[in-house]
Amino acid sequence: MQDHIERQSAWWAVRIIAAFIVPFVGSYTLFEPFGRDQGIHATIAFALDEGLVTYRDVYNIKPPLTTAMHWLSQAVFGHSMMAIRALDLVAAALAALGLVEIAKQLGRKPAFGLATAIGFSVLYYSFGYWSHSQTDGWAGFLVIPAVLLMLKGWARSKGRSRSIAMFGAGAILGIAFCFKYTIGGTGVLVFVPLIATLIGKDQIRFYLNDFLACFVGGASALALVVGVLISFGAWADFAEIQQYIMSYIGYKSSNTPSALIGFLLPGMASIFLLVVVFFGLLCAISDWIKSKKSTLLVLCVLWIAAGWLSGAAQGKGFSYHFLPLVPAYALLIGVVVDYFADLAENRKRSYAIATMLLLSLYLPSMAAKLNKLGIMAFVSDSPDEVYIARIAPSSDFDLLATLEFAKTLNEHHKTDDTLFVWGYATMLYFLVETPPRYKYPYSWPFMVNHHDGRYDQDLIGRLKASPPTRIVVQPQDATPWVTGNPRSSEEQLQQFPELLEFINSRYRQIEQHPRFKLYELKGES
Repeated sequence: MQDHIERQSAWWAVRIIAAFIVPFVGSYTLFEPFGRDQGIHATIAFALDEGLVTYRDVYNIKPPLTTAMHWLSQAVFGHSMMAIRALDLVAAALAALGLVEIAKQLGRKPAFGLATAIGFSVLYYSFGYWSHSQTDGWAGFLVIPAVLLMLKGWARSKGRSRSIAMFGAGAILGIAFCFKYTIGGTGVLVFVPLIATLIGKDQIRFYLNDFLACFVGGASALALVVGVLISFGAWADFAEIQQYIMSYIGYKSSNTPSALIGFLLPGMASIFLLVVVFFGLLCAISDWIKSKKSTLLVLCVLWIAAGWLSGAAQGKGFSYHFLPLVPAYALLIGVVVDYFADLAENRKRSYAIATMLLLSLYLPSMAAKLNKLGIMAFVSDSPDEVYIARIAPSSDFDLLATLEFAKTLNEHHKTDDTLFVWGYATMLYFLVETPPRYKYPYSWPFMVNHHDGRYDQDLIGRLKASPPTRIVVQPQDATPWVTGNPRSSEEQLQQFPELLEFINSRYRQIEQHPRFKLYELKGES
């Protein structure tokens, strides 16, 4: 009885420590500005708050819950670049706590749970600002509560409570699918008991009802989302856009690295962490050989396979596409710490070993370096500028230039003015608090190599019906690695003569920056 009370107290201590440690490790992200993706989706969410329905009124290639996440962040934390970072920090903290519960459900020790939570935070926060607050990460986070419900269901005998747990797991995976379609492969986790009993002597069993309940749960979640889209009159536009982007999904640049690189979490910048993860896999295999219990090993292997597939299926090789691997890798970090802590002679020494191992993971990591930068930013007079100043421009994106141009745009902007951006700097709408009223908030649909002209007349019609007060044209934003098109948005105007003629005949250029040109409707001042 005393041991049980001490064990429960230890788990509560782990939960409390994780609840404080994870936000601390990720606190620096509150200073992270928008990358291109965050700017796009913050703008689409801002437009939704202005009465412009996503897909129907504002073009969006992402699944619907990406917009919902950004809308929620702005509703809770206000209209700022920090809003989505704050909500992402909350989501990551909840994900880490979910991993603690998974560790407990697996029958592991509290040290395993703490190591898993901290390992997760060190892995995730060793990525850069572009990779945080991404839909791939949120979809990957949602797999955690789904797995937790599966584990709770497998611990019960065949019956109603087990079916409810599996239904809930499927519903959560359905929600994850509405963040990122490629996360759908994690549905394979429902078969963990089947494989575990084939290769080990685990007590859990697989029942066909598990799969059916999980499937019905996922289908129910999808039906709910579809119902919402239909009720807002956005379903037809959503379906058409999904059909259009299929060619984009299939496009792969010749410079795209091998998908196998995804296992190495490109962008995470820590070989040491990856070595620990690999050692954790070896420890899990060793534990299976010795004990013949394979649930943890099978769970990790299937989770890793599904997480990798989520990134590889997108064919672009971007680091954040492989974020769904992070929770599974965190479990393997827990295995390593648990393995060495078990070598201790008593509980106190075990905790001391676990603490030293976790510090050895954190201190040399990129997360620790970024934490230091966050502290410097926090104590400075201009915290945002300290962080933003270190972000180097790329050939297609320059954050400092975008923020500087937004200031110029604001100098001209009046309350009822309208704006149209022909380029990828969609965040300009957000920064000047002017919603994208011409449906296409970025030039992407017109830039891709499979563009067939289907949207040309719609855009021209909207612009002519209510000419925007100002138009922004971007001359240095070519992204051939994702569009297959080497031209910038400005150069693409030569392929869109009606839009070029519309700008030349009705507008005059009033500002020019290296990456932006600002045009104003003639007669405006």
